Amino acid sequence: MEKITFRLGDLACPDCAQKMGQILEKQKGIYQANVVYTTGKVKIQYDPNQINLQEIEKIIAKTGYRILEKR
Repeated sequence: MEKITFRLGDLACPDCAQKMGQILEKQKGIYQANVVYTTGKVKIQYDPNQINLQEIEKIIAKTGYRILEKR
């Protein structure tokens, strides 16, 4: 199990943050995605044997948000 935190740009509203979390948690290998609208941070817990970091970044990009930073 791995953890990663992204900081997103242009996160428009709390509903958008909630929807982003729901989209991420539907992906195979992602066990938890916590999106905080006020900070623009997304904390993800995932299994690297099922989904890799590049795939997660592509999913985020498809939702229309930019990744500003990752830790």
